[in-house]
Amino acid sequence: MPPPAVSLGLTLAIGSLGGLLVDALSLPGGWMIGAIVASFCAGALKAPVTVPGRVRNLAMAFAGMTVGTAVDRELLQSALILPWSALAMFAMLTLLATLTYWLNRRYRGASPATAISCAWPGNVLLAFIGADAMGADMKRVTVVQLVRVLVLMGMLPLVVGGLHGREAEATVPLTLDFALASVIALACAALAMRFKAVGGELILATVVIGLLSAFGVLDFAMPTAALVALQVLVGVYIGVALARCSRQAYLDALMPSLAGAALAAVITLATAFLLSDLLGYPAAALALAFAPGGAEAMILLSAVFDVDPGFVGIHHTLRLLVLSLCFPFILRRFA
Repeated sequence: MPPPAVSLGLTLAIGSLGGLLVDALSLPGGWMIGAIVASFCAGALKAPVTVPGRVRNLAMAFAGMTVGTAVDRELLQSALILPWSALAMFAMLTLLATLTYWLNRRYRGASPATAISCAWPGNVLLAFIGADAMGADMKRVTVVQLVRVLVLMGMLPLVVGGLHGREAEATVPLTLDFALASVIALACAALAMRFKAVGGELILATVVIGLLSAFGVLDFAMPTAALVALQVLVGVYIGVALARCSRQAYLDALMPSLAGAALAAVITLATAFLLSDLLGYPAAALALAFAPGGAEAMILLSAVFDVDPGFVGIHHTLRLLVLSLCFPFILRRFA
C-alpha cells in the first residue's frame, strides 16, 4: 500500500480523469458524476484509492463559502418565500424519513436503530455516528445512505440541466477576495473539527462569509476551476466510500437501498414541481434545495448551474442545523 499522500493523489487523478471524460460528453454535472464512477470502479478493482475523512470536512467548508458569497445577491430575491419553502422542506423530510423507516423495518426486520439510521434524511456522517452509537447494522446503513445520495446525484443534474439549460460557460478567475475567503473557510473547517461539530463547517462558513459578503468586506464569485476541483473532491469521496462496501452488504441491502433512493428522488422532484407552481419559484432550485442528502454536492451543483446557490445553500444549512439539534433526542429514543 503506497503512502497516504500518494494514494490520495492517485485517487484525485483517477477522479479527475473520469470527470473530464464524462464532462466531455456534455452531461450535466459531468465532473462530479465521472469522479464518482471512476473512483468507485478503481476501488472495486482493488486499486489503492483512499480519501481521508477530513477531505469531506474541507468540501463542506467550501460549500459553505459558496453559499456565503451568494447570500447578498440571491437571498434578497427569495426572502418572502423562504419561510414557506423551508416549512415544506421539513414536512417533506418528515414524510420521507417515516416511509423509509417503515420500509427498512418491514424488509428483513431491521432493528429500530438500523431503520432510523437508514432513514436519517441527510448529513450522512451524523447518520454513521448515530448508527455506531446505537449499535445499528453499519454495513446496511452505509449502503442505504450512500445509494440514496448516488441516485440523487445521478438524477438531479439531469433534471436541473433539462429545466435550466446548460451549465454556465463564463470562466470566473481567481481573485484576492476568493483567496481570503478560502483561508476563512479552512479556519471554519479546523474549528468545526476541533469541537467535533458534525456539519459545523458548512454552517460556520455560511454565516461568517455570508456576513462579510453582505457588508461588502468580501466580493467574489466562485472561480470555475474551484468548482471543478470541488466536484471532483466530493465525487471521489462518495465513490471510494461506495467501493469499500462489501458485495454481501450490497446484496443484503439492495432492495431497501434502491426502493429508498427511488422514493427520495420521486418525493423530492414531485414536491419541487408542486411548489414551483404554488410559490412561483423555479423547480430546479427547489429540487436541489430539498434533496435529502449530499448537502455539499447539491450546493456545488447549484453553483455550477447558477441556480440560486444562496437559496439552495440556506435550505441545506437549516436542514443540517435542525438534524444536529435533533440528534441527541433521536439517539436516546432509539438506542
